Amino acid sequence: MKQDYNSLKKYQQESYYHGTWKPEYDKWLEVPAGWTLSKDYPHIAWNSALTYDMIFTQPVCYEFENMKVPTLLIIGQLDRTAIGKNLVGENVRKTLGNYPELGKLTHEKIKGSKLVELNGVGHAPHIEAFNRFIQPLLEFLKS
Repeated sequence: MKQDYNSLKKYQQESYYHGTWKPEYDKWLEVPAGWTLSKDYPHIAWNSALTYDMIFTQPVCYEFENMKVPTLLIIGQLDRTAIGKNLVGENVRKTLGNYPELGKLTHEKIKGSKLVELNGVGHAPHIEAFNRFIQPLLEFLKS
């Protein structure tokens, strides 16, 4: 309930864009920041909390090996997003959200998956490096 434009921007900057910010990212804050101004924000915040609870308490990584559909993993190599990292000490925090490693592990678990690693990109490659993101996606969809 304490979220606002500035706190959301700080979160995205730290979690999605590896400490950087460009003016073109501002538009991606309009919707979540706008929610905080709505009379319905308590309901929206509750729904968000339920979603985060599911992500935090119901991991699915042990089920990756059961996937049988074509799967493309596009992983920004600077991605260190980890829900709850603000709740642990610095020594543990440094080990969380290592998506270069997690991407490789997931790729190994999903038989026949394709892994595309994007250097210099964080959690939102479709925003941060659209031209580098869209090409492998379109190639994958054609196959």
